[in-house]
Amino acid sequence: MTQKNIQLEMTFEKVPNVFRSNMEGGNFTVLFEIPSPSKNDDFSASASFLSAMEGAIMGVDKTLTGLAITDRTKSADSCEPADFANSLLPESKGRTLVFLSGKDLTIKDMNDKIEKCRSSNLFNIAAVSGDYLMPDGSVPKRSRRSYVESVHTLAALAERKDPDIYAGSAVNPYIYTAPGIYSQYYSLVKKIKRGASFVVSQAGWDMVKLQELKWFLESRELHAPVISRLFLLTPEIVHDIVSGRRPGIYMSRDMGKIIERESKYGSAQFLSAQWRRLQLKAAGAKLIGCSGIMISGLERPEHVPTICQKISEALKEFSSFEDWRQAYVNYLSKADMAPYPKRFYMFENLFTRQHPEVKIASKVKDCSLSGREKLSYRVCKFLFKKSNVKFSGEQFMAKKLFASCKSCSYCRLPLTQFVCPEICPKGMANGPCGGIKIDATCEISDSECVHSKRFRLALWKNELDTLEDRFIRAPG
Repeated sequence: MTQKNIQLEMTFEKVPNVFRSNMEGGNFTVLFEIPSPSKNDDFSASASFLSAMEGAIMGVDKTLTGLAITDRTKSADSCEPADFANSLLPESKGRTLVFLSGKDLTIKDMNDKIEKCRSSNLFNIAAVSGDYLMPDGSVPKRSRRSYVESVHTLAALAERKDPDIYAGSAVNPYIYTAPGIYSQYYSLVKKIKRGASFVVSQAGWDMVKLQELKWFLESRELHAPVISRLFLLTPEIVHDIVSGRRPGIYMSRDMGKIIERESKYGSAQFLSAQWRRLQLKAAGAKLIGCSGIMISGLERPEHVPTICQKISEALKEFSSFEDWRQAYVNYLSKADMAPYPKRFYMFENLFTRQHPEVKIASKVKDCSLSGREKLSYRVCKFLFKKSNVKFSGEQFMAKKLFASCKSCSYCRLPLTQFVCPEICPKGMANGPCGGIKIDATCEISDSECVHSKRFRLALWKNELDTLEDRFIRAPG
Protein backbone atom coordinates (compact mmCIF):
# COMPACT_ATOMS: atom_id res chain seq x y z
CA MET A 1 0.00 0.00 0.00
CA THR A 2 1.40 3.40 -0.95
CA GLN A 3 1.89 6.25 1.48
CA LYS A 4 -0.91 8.11 -0.35
CA ASN A 5 -3.37 5.25 0.21
CA ILE A 6 -2.38 5.05 3.87
CA GLN A 7 -3.11 8.74 4.27
CA LEU A 8 -6.49 8.39 2.56
CA GLU A 9 -7.41 5.47 4.76
CA MET A 10 -6.57 7.47 7.85
CA THR A 11 -8.45 10.56 6.66
CA PHE A 12 -11.69 8.84 5.83
CA GLU A 13 -11.84 6.34 8.65
CA LYS A 14 -15.39 6.25 9.94
CA VAL A 15 -15.88 7.45 13.51
CA PRO A 16 -17.78 4.85 15.57
CA ASN A 17 -21.36 5.81 16.36
CA VAL A 18 -21.21 4.99 20.05
CA PHE A 19 -24.70 6.34 20.78
CA ARG A 20 -26.26 4.03 18.21
CA SER A 21 -24.22 1.07 19.42
CA ASN A 22 -25.39 1.69 22.99
CA MET A 23 -29.04 1.95 21.98
CA GLU A 24 -28.93 -1.17 19.84
CA GLY A 25 -26.78 -3.05 22.35
CA GLY A 26 -28.89 -2.25 25.40
CA ASN A 27 -26.22 -0.22 27.19
CA PHE A 28 -27.76 2.31 29.59
CA THR A 29 -26.59 5.74 28.44
CA VAL A 30 -26.55 9.16 30.13
CA LEU A 31 -26.87 12.23 27.89
CA PHE A 32 -26.35 15.80 29.06
CA GLU A 33 -28.61 18.31 27.35
CA ILE A 34 -27.20 21.59 26.04
CA PRO A 35 -29.41 24.09 24.17
CA SER A 36 -28.14 25.77 21.03
CA PRO A 37 -27.34 29.37 21.93
CA SER A 38 -29.24 32.39 20.70
CA LYS A 39 -27.69 34.27 17.80
CA ASN A 40 -27.57 37.24 20.16
CA ASP A 41 -25.45 35.36 22.70
CA ASP A 42 -21.69 35.46 22.83
CA PHE A 43 -20.97 32.44 20.63
CA SER A 44 -17.42 32.03 21.95
CA ALA A 45 -18.73 31.80 25.53
CA SER A 46 -21.33 29.21 24.50
CA ALA A 47 -18.69 27.25 22.59
CA SER A 48 -16.44 27.32 25.66
CA PHE A 49 -19.25 25.89 27.78
CA LEU A 50 -19.82 23.15 25.20
CA SER A 51 -16.10 22.36 25.19
CA ALA A 52 -16.03 22.25 29.00
CA MET A 53 -19.00 19.86 29.04
CA GLU A 54 -17.34 17.71 26.39
CA GLY A 55 -14.14 17.55 28.42
CA ALA A 56 -16.00 16.70 31.64
CA ILE A 57 -17.92 13.89 29.93
CA MET A 58 -14.83 12.50 28.18
CA GLY A 59 -13.07 12.49 31.53
CA VAL A 60 -15.79 10.34 33.10
CA ASP A 61 -16.69 7.75 30.51
CA LYS A 62 -16.10 7.58 26.79
CA THR A 63 -18.78 4.99 26.06
CA LEU A 64 -21.84 5.41 28.26
CA THR A 65 -22.16 9.20 28.28
CA GLY A 66 -22.81 11.79 25.61
CA LEU A 67 -24.31 15.13 24.66
CA ALA A 68 -27.77 16.14 23.43
CA ILE A 69 -27.90 19.42 21.48
CA THR A 70 -31.41 20.87 21.39
CA ASP A 71 -32.82 23.23 18.77
CA ARG A 72 -34.64 26.49 19.61
CA THR A 73 -35.40 25.65 23.22
CA LYS A 74 -33.46 28.56 24.66
CA SER A 75 -34.34 31.11 22.00
CA ALA A 76 -36.60 31.38 18.97
CA ASP A 77 -33.55 32.68 17.11
CA SER A 78 -31.02 29.98 17.97
CA CYS A 79 -27.90 29.03 16.12
CA GLU A 80 -28.11 25.93 13.98
CA PRO A 81 -27.40 22.84 16.15
CA ALA A 82 -24.98 21.51 13.54
CA ASP A 83 -23.01 24.76 13.55
CA PHE A 84 -22.91 24.77 17.35
CA ALA A 85 -21.83 21.12 17.59
CA ASN A 86 -19.37 21.30 14.73
CA SER A 87 -16.46 22.14 17.07
CA LEU A 88 -16.81 18.83 18.91
CA LEU A 89 -14.08 16.23 18.56
CA PRO A 90 -14.86 13.45 16.04
CA GLU A 91 -15.21 10.83 18.78
CA SER A 92 -17.63 13.12 20.67
CA LYS A 93 -19.85 13.49 17.59
CA GLY A 94 -20.39 9.74 17.65
CA ARG A 95 -21.83 10.13 21.15
CA THR A 96 -23.94 13.22 20.41
CA LEU A 97 -27.66 13.40 19.71
CA VAL A 98 -28.88 16.44 17.78
CA PHE A 99 -32.49 17.59 17.91
CA LEU A 100 -33.96 19.26 14.83
CA SER A 101 -37.01 21.48 15.37
CA GLY A 102 -39.49 22.07 12.55
CA LYS A 103 -40.52 25.48 13.88
CA ASP A 104 -40.75 28.22 11.22
CA LEU A 105 -39.38 25.91 8.54
CA THR A 106 -40.35 24.40 5.22
CA ILE A 107 -39.42 20.89 4.07
CA LYS A 108 -36.62 22.43 2.01
CA ASP A 109 -35.30 24.22 5.10
CA MET A 110 -35.39 20.98 7.06
CA ASN A 111 -33.49 19.14 4.33
CA ASP A 112 -30.84 21.87 4.53
CA LYS A 113 -30.58 21.33 8.31
CA ILE A 114 -30.23 17.59 7.77
CA GLU A 115 -27.50 18.14 5.18
CA LYS A 116 -25.61 20.37 7.64
CA CYS A 117 -25.70 17.59 10.22
CA ARG A 118 -24.59 15.02 7.69
CA SER A 119 -21.72 17.23 6.50
CA SER A 120 -20.60 17.73 10.11
CA ASN A 121 -20.59 13.97 10.82
CA LEU A 122 -23.55 14.29 13.19
CA PHE A 123 -25.53 11.16 12.43
CA ASN A 124 -27.85 10.85 15.45
CA ILE A 125 -30.91 13.00 14.84
CA ALA A 126 -34.15 13.38 16.84
CA ALA A 127 -37.01 15.03 14.96
CA VAL A 128 -39.39 17.33 16.86
CA SER A 129 -42.03 19.80 15.73
CA GLY A 130 -40.95 22.57 18.12
CA ASP A 131 -42.77 24.70 20.68
CA TYR A 132 -45.38 27.28 19.72
CA LEU A 133 -44.81 29.56 22.67
CA MET A 134 -41.80 31.84 22.83
CA PRO A 135 -39.05 30.86 25.32
CA ASP A 136 -40.39 33.48 27.76
CA GLY A 137 -43.82 31.81 27.69
CA SER A 138 -45.49 34.46 25.54
CA VAL A 139 -47.57 33.88 22.41
CA PRO A 140 -45.73 34.93 19.23
CA LYS A 141 -46.94 38.02 17.41
CA ARG A 142 -47.60 36.04 14.24
CA SER A 143 -50.62 33.83 14.88
CA ARG A 144 -49.84 31.50 11.96
CA ARG A 145 -46.45 29.86 11.83
CA SER A 146 -44.93 27.25 9.58
CA TYR A 147 -44.03 23.89 11.12
CA VAL A 148 -42.47 20.78 9.69
CA GLU A 149 -44.04 17.85 11.54
CA SER A 150 -41.58 15.38 13.00
CA VAL A 151 -43.07 12.59 10.88
CA HIS A 152 -42.26 14.63 7.76
CA THR A 153 -38.68 15.11 8.99
CA LEU A 154 -38.42 11.35 9.57
CA ALA A 155 -39.73 10.74 6.05
CA ALA A 156 -37.11 13.16 4.67
CA LEU A 157 -34.38 11.32 6.59
CA ALA A 158 -35.63 7.96 5.30
CA GLU A 159 -35.68 9.21 1.71
CA ARG A 160 -31.94 9.84 1.91
CA LYS A 161 -31.37 6.10 2.38
CA ASP A 162 -28.25 6.93 4.33
CA PRO A 163 -27.29 3.91 6.48
CA ASP A 164 -25.20 6.11 8.78
CA ILE A 165 -28.13 8.24 9.93
CA TYR A 166 -29.77 7.05 13.15
CA ALA A 167 -33.11 8.80 13.52
CA GLY A 168 -35.53 9.10 16.42
CA SER A 169 -38.37 11.21 17.67
CA ALA A 170 -40.17 12.35 20.82
CA VAL A 171 -43.36 11.53 22.72
CA ASN A 172 -45.17 13.00 25.71
CA PRO A 173 -46.43 10.16 27.97
CA TYR A 174 -47.54 12.54 30.73
CA ILE A 175 -51.13 12.97 29.51
CA TYR A 176 -54.03 11.97 31.74
CA THR A 177 -57.05 11.58 29.44
CA ALA A 178 -57.70 8.60 27.18
CA PRO A 179 -58.07 10.60 23.93
CA GLY A 180 -54.93 12.58 24.74
CA ILE A 181 -52.62 9.68 25.55
CA TYR A 182 -53.92 7.37 22.83
CA SER A 183 -53.47 10.07 20.18
CA GLN A 184 -49.88 10.53 21.42
CA TYR A 185 -49.15 6.82 21.12
CA TYR A 186 -50.83 6.33 17.74
CA SER A 187 -48.71 9.22 16.48
CA LEU A 188 -45.64 7.53 17.99
CA VAL A 189 -46.40 4.31 16.09
CA LYS A 190 -46.65 6.34 12.89
CA LYS A 191 -43.25 7.89 13.61
CA ILE A 192 -41.70 4.47 14.19
CA LYS A 193 -43.18 3.20 10.95
CA ARG A 194 -41.65 6.23 9.20
CA GLY A 195 -38.18 5.51 10.49
CA ALA A 196 -37.84 6.49 14.16
CA SER A 197 -35.44 3.95 15.66
CA PHE A 198 -35.49 5.39 19.19
CA VAL A 199 -37.78 7.51 21.34
CA VAL A 200 -37.10 10.43 23.69
CA SER A 201 -39.80 11.03 26.29
CA GLN A 202 -40.93 14.45 27.43
CA ALA A 203 -39.78 15.40 30.93
CA GLY A 204 -42.06 14.49 33.84
CA TRP A 205 -42.13 13.11 37.36
CA ASP A 206 -44.80 10.39 37.19
CA MET A 207 -42.82 7.17 36.85
CA VAL A 208 -46.06 5.22 36.41
CA LYS A 209 -46.63 7.10 33.16
CA LEU A 210 -43.10 6.27 32.03
CA GLN A 211 -43.82 2.60 32.66
CA GLU A 212 -47.08 2.97 30.75
CA LEU A 213 -45.06 4.10 27.71
CA LYS A 214 -42.82 1.05 27.95
CA TRP A 215 -45.78 -1.31 28.39
CA PHE A 216 -47.49 0.21 25.37
CA LEU A 217 -44.44 -0.39 23.19
CA GLU A 218 -44.20 -3.96 24.49
CA SER A 219 -47.89 -4.54 23.84
CA ARG A 220 -47.34 -3.53 20.21
CA GLU A 221 -44.10 -5.51 19.98
CA LEU A 222 -42.21 -2.32 19.15
CA HIS A 223 -38.68 -2.47 20.48
CA ALA A 224 -37.50 1.09 19.97
CA PRO A 225 -35.16 2.15 22.80
CA VAL A 226 -36.58 4.84 25.10
CA ILE A 227 -34.57 7.71 26.57
CA SER A 228 -36.23 9.41 29.55
CA ARG A 229 -35.67 13.15 29.81
CA LEU A 230 -35.02 14.26 33.39
CA PHE A 231 -34.58 17.69 34.95
CA LEU A 232 -31.92 18.66 37.45
CA LEU A 233 -34.23 21.21 39.03
CA THR A 234 -33.29 24.74 39.98
CA PRO A 235 -35.66 27.36 41.43
CA GLU A 236 -35.60 29.10 38.02
CA ILE A 237 -36.63 25.95 36.14
CA VAL A 238 -39.39 25.25 38.67
CA HIS A 239 -40.70 28.80 38.15
CA ASP A 240 -40.67 28.31 34.37
CA ILE A 241 -42.61 25.05 34.63
CA VAL A 242 -45.23 26.42 37.01
CA SER A 243 -45.68 29.57 34.91
CA GLY A 244 -46.16 27.58 31.69
CA ARG A 245 -42.88 28.47 30.02
CA ARG A 246 -42.02 24.82 29.47
CA PRO A 247 -44.80 23.51 27.17
CA GLY A 248 -45.83 19.91 27.74
CA ILE A 249 -44.11 19.67 31.14
CA TYR A 250 -46.37 19.21 34.15
CA MET A 251 -45.57 19.33 37.84
CA SER A 252 -48.33 18.17 40.19
CA ARG A 253 -49.37 20.23 43.18
CA ASP A 254 -47.92 17.63 45.54
CA MET A 255 -44.62 17.63 43.63
CA GLY A 256 -44.57 21.41 43.81
CA LYS A 257 -44.94 21.24 47.60
CA ILE A 258 -41.97 18.87 47.80
CA ILE A 259 -39.83 21.28 45.78
CA GLU A 260 -41.05 24.22 47.85
CA ARG A 261 -40.02 22.44 51.02
CA GLU A 262 -36.61 21.62 49.56
CA SER A 263 -36.12 25.23 48.47
CA LYS A 264 -36.12 26.28 52.13
CA TYR A 265 -32.90 24.37 52.66
CA GLY A 266 -29.53 25.92 51.95
CA SER A 267 -28.25 25.80 48.37
CA ALA A 268 -26.04 22.76 49.05
CA GLN A 269 -28.91 20.82 50.66
CA PHE A 270 -31.27 21.78 47.84
CA LEU A 271 -28.80 20.51 45.25
CA SER A 272 -28.29 17.32 47.24
CA ALA A 273 -32.06 16.72 47.22
CA GLN A 274 -32.13 17.13 43.44
CA TRP A 275 -29.29 14.65 43.06
CA ARG A 276 -31.15 12.09 45.16
CA ARG A 277 -34.25 12.56 43.03
CA LEU A 278 -32.10 12.15 39.93
CA GLN A 279 -30.71 8.91 41.39
CA LEU A 280 -34.19 7.52 42.00
CA LYS A 281 -35.43 8.47 38.56
CA ALA A 282 -32.34 7.18 36.75
CA ALA A 283 -32.48 3.81 38.53
CA GLY A 284 -36.23 3.63 37.97
CA ALA A 285 -35.89 4.44 34.29
CA LYS A 286 -33.43 1.58 33.82
CA LEU A 287 -35.54 -0.93 35.80
CA ILE A 288 -38.67 0.11 33.91
CA GLY A 289 -36.80 -0.72 30.73
CA CYS A 290 -35.50 2.58 29.37
CA SER A 291 -32.21 2.58 27.49
CA GLY A 292 -30.95 5.83 28.92
CA ILE A 293 -31.69 9.23 30.39
CA MET A 294 -31.19 12.77 29.13
CA ILE A 295 -30.39 15.27 31.88
CA SER A 296 -31.60 18.81 31.37
CA GLY A 297 -30.79 21.84 33.50
CA LEU A 298 -27.13 21.19 34.30
CA GLU A 299 -25.29 24.50 34.28
CA ARG A 300 -21.90 23.58 35.76
CA PRO A 301 -19.58 21.15 33.92
CA GLU A 302 -17.75 20.39 37.18
CA HIS A 303 -20.92 18.64 38.40
CA VAL A 304 -20.72 16.02 35.63
CA PRO A 305 -18.38 13.61 37.50
CA THR A 306 -20.52 13.86 40.66
CA ILE A 307 -23.73 13.19 38.78
CA CYS A 308 -22.25 10.22 36.90
CA GLN A 309 -20.92 8.79 40.14
CA LYS A 310 -24.28 9.17 41.87
CA ILE A 311 -26.12 7.55 38.99
CA SER A 312 -23.65 4.66 39.04
CA GLU A 313 -24.23 4.26 42.78
CA ALA A 314 -28.00 4.28 42.30
CA LEU A 315 -27.86 1.60 39.61
CA LYS A 316 -25.93 -0.59 42.05
CA GLU A 317 -28.15 0.33 45.01
CA PHE A 318 -31.38 -0.80 43.36
CA SER A 319 -30.83 -4.21 41.85
CA SER A 320 -34.53 -5.15 41.69
CA PHE A 321 -37.65 -3.36 40.58
CA GLU A 322 -39.45 -4.03 43.86
CA ASP A 323 -36.64 -2.58 45.99
CA TRP A 324 -36.57 0.53 43.83
CA ARG A 325 -40.37 0.88 43.76
CA GLN A 326 -40.55 0.77 47.55
CA ALA A 327 -37.84 3.43 47.89
CA TYR A 328 -39.58 5.63 45.31
CA VAL A 329 -42.96 5.34 47.04
CA ASN A 330 -41.38 6.08 50.43
CA TYR A 331 -39.62 9.09 48.97
CA LEU A 332 -42.87 10.53 47.62
CA SER A 333 -44.58 9.95 50.97
CA LYS A 334 -48.03 9.57 49.34
CA ALA A 335 -47.54 12.57 47.06
CA ASP A 336 -49.78 12.32 44.00
CA MET A 337 -48.12 12.82 40.63
CA ALA A 338 -51.39 12.80 38.63
CA PRO A 339 -53.78 15.76 38.33
CA TYR A 340 -57.18 15.38 39.91
CA PRO A 341 -59.65 14.42 38.44
CA LYS A 342 -57.77 13.69 35.18
CA ARG A 343 -55.92 10.45 35.95
CA PHE A 344 -56.36 7.98 33.10
CA TYR A 345 -53.77 5.18 32.87
CA MET A 346 -53.78 2.85 29.90
CA PHE A 347 -53.01 -0.42 31.73
CA GLU A 348 -54.17 -2.09 34.89
CA ASN A 349 -51.57 -3.22 37.44
CA LEU A 350 -49.02 -0.59 36.48
CA PHE A 351 -46.29 -0.28 39.11
CA THR A 352 -47.27 -3.57 40.74
CA ARG A 353 -44.75 -5.45 38.63
CA GLN A 354 -41.85 -4.78 36.32
CA HIS A 355 -43.36 -6.29 33.18
CA PRO A 356 -46.98 -6.71 32.07
CA GLU A 357 -48.48 -10.17 32.51
CA VAL A 358 -51.38 -9.54 30.17
CA LYS A 359 -50.75 -7.12 27.33
CA ILE A 360 -54.24 -5.64 27.27
CA ALA A 361 -54.93 -1.96 27.68
CA SER A 362 -57.62 -0.62 29.97
CA LYS A 363 -60.96 0.17 28.42
CA VAL A 364 -61.09 3.60 26.84
CA LYS A 365 -63.24 6.01 28.79
CA ASP A 366 -64.39 9.64 28.54
CA CYS A 367 -64.49 9.51 24.72
CA SER A 368 -68.18 10.10 24.18
CA LEU A 369 -69.33 12.28 21.30
CA SER A 370 -72.09 14.82 21.59
CA GLY A 371 -75.03 14.72 19.21
CA ARG A 372 -73.74 17.94 17.65
CA GLU A 373 -70.34 16.37 16.95
CA LYS A 374 -71.93 13.34 15.31
CA LEU A 375 -74.19 15.52 13.18
CA SER A 376 -71.26 17.72 12.15
CA TYR A 377 -69.25 14.63 11.14
CA ARG A 378 -72.12 13.30 9.00
CA VAL A 379 -72.66 16.65 7.29
CA CYS A 380 -68.95 17.05 6.56
CA LYS A 381 -68.66 13.52 5.23
CA PHE A 382 -71.61 14.10 2.91
CA LEU A 383 -70.25 17.40 1.63
CA PHE A 384 -66.49 16.84 1.61
CA LYS A 385 -66.01 13.09 1.17
CA LYS A 386 -63.58 13.54 -1.75
CA SER A 387 -62.30 17.03 -1.12
CA ASN A 388 -58.70 15.80 -0.80
CA VAL A 389 -58.63 14.93 -4.51
CA LYS A 390 -60.32 18.13 -5.64
CA PHE A 391 -59.21 21.72 -6.01
CA SER A 392 -58.65 22.95 -2.46
CA GLY A 393 -60.68 26.13 -2.96
CA GLU A 394 -63.78 24.24 -4.02
CA GLN A 395 -66.66 24.54 -1.51
CA PHE A 396 -64.52 26.87 0.58
CA MET A 397 -67.42 28.72 2.21
CA ALA A 398 -69.10 25.43 3.12
CA LYS A 399 -65.83 24.11 4.58
CA LYS A 400 -65.39 27.29 6.57
CA LEU A 401 -68.96 27.09 7.87
CA PHE A 402 -69.08 23.39 8.76
CA ALA A 403 -65.42 22.55 9.49
CA SER A 404 -63.89 25.91 10.51
CA CYS A 405 -61.45 25.51 7.64
CA LYS A 406 -58.70 27.90 6.69
CA SER A 407 -57.54 28.51 3.15
CA CYS A 408 -55.27 25.49 2.51
CA SER A 409 -53.33 24.53 -0.58
CA TYR A 410 -54.28 20.90 0.02
CA CYS A 411 -57.54 19.87 1.70
CA ARG A 412 -57.05 17.00 4.15
CA LEU A 413 -60.53 16.78 5.68
CA PRO A 414 -61.32 13.21 4.51
CA LEU A 415 -57.96 12.08 5.95
CA THR A 416 -58.43 13.67 9.38
CA GLN A 417 -61.92 12.54 10.43
CA PHE A 418 -63.21 15.84 8.93
CA VAL A 419 -61.41 17.85 11.62
CA CYS A 420 -59.41 20.57 9.86
CA PRO A 421 -55.74 20.30 10.98
CA GLU A 422 -55.32 24.02 10.37
CA ILE A 423 -57.35 24.61 13.55
CA CYS A 424 -54.18 23.46 15.29
CA PRO A 425 -51.87 26.48 15.77
CA LYS A 426 -49.04 24.40 14.30
CA GLY A 427 -51.14 22.89 11.52
CA MET A 428 -50.29 19.36 12.71
CA ALA A 429 -52.09 16.76 10.60
CA ASN A 430 -50.35 13.48 11.53
CA GLY A 431 -50.72 13.64 15.30
CA PRO A 432 -50.36 15.84 18.38
CA CYS A 433 -47.24 17.69 19.39
CA GLY A 434 -45.40 17.23 22.68
CA GLY A 435 -46.62 20.56 23.98
CA ILE A 436 -50.14 19.25 24.61
CA LYS A 437 -51.33 19.80 28.18
CA ILE A 438 -52.02 17.02 30.66
CA ASP A 439 -55.79 17.23 30.05
CA ALA A 440 -55.33 17.02 26.25
CA THR A 441 -55.99 20.70 25.67
CA CYS A 442 -53.93 22.78 23.28
CA GLU A 443 -50.54 24.18 24.22
CA ILE A 444 -51.79 27.77 23.93
CA SER A 445 -55.49 27.58 24.85
CA ASP A 446 -58.13 25.66 26.79
CA SER A 447 -59.51 24.14 23.58
CA GLU A 448 -59.37 20.38 23.11
CA CYS A 449 -56.43 19.28 20.98
CA VAL A 450 -57.72 18.54 17.47
CA HIS A 451 -56.11 15.10 17.61
CA SER A 452 -57.96 14.16 20.78
CA LYS A 453 -61.17 15.00 18.93
CA ARG A 454 -59.96 12.96 15.97
CA PHE A 455 -59.36 10.02 18.31
CA ARG A 456 -62.90 10.20 19.67
CA LEU A 457 -64.33 10.32 16.14
CA ALA A 458 -62.08 7.49 14.93
CA LEU A 459 -63.12 5.36 17.90
CA TRP A 460 -66.79 5.98 17.10
CA LYS A 461 -66.30 5.09 13.41
CA ASN A 462 -63.94 2.15 14.12
CA GLU A 463 -61.11 3.88 12.26
CA LEU A 464 -58.38 3.88 14.91
CA ASP A 465 -55.95 2.15 12.55
CA THR A 466 -55.92 5.25 10.33
CA LEU A 467 -54.37 7.29 13.14
CA GLU A 468 -51.15 5.30 12.89
CA ASP A 469 -51.21 4.06 9.29
CA ARG A 470 -52.29 7.13 7.35
CA PHE A 471 -49.35 9.35 6.42
CA ILE A 472 -50.64 12.79 5.49
CA ARG A 473 -48.29 14.76 3.31
CA ALA A 474 -47.53 18.38 4.02
CA PRO A 475 -49.53 21.06 2.18
CA GLY A 476 -47.84 23.14 -0.45
